[in-house]
Amino acid sequence: METKVKVTKDGVLIPKELFKEMMSTHAKMEQILATLELLADDEALKTIEKSRKQVSKGDYVECSVNDVEKVLK
Repeated sequence: METKVKVTKDGVLIPKELFKEMMSTHAKMEQILATLELLADDEALKTIEKSRKQVSKGDYVECSVNDVEKVLK
């Protein structure tokens, strides 16, 4: 696939499809970095493990987003 990028005095022009691909790749990289940060956070991993145990025991409450404040009181 030939990609034509044009450099002007005002900046660089790139095709729409290339821009979409670049943004998609950027979003994926952000997700990967967020995952790596989470995996490096011992407290977060402990919280996730605690939550998994609570769910497996049935120790949780289901609610809609609108009812979260009521449930937390």
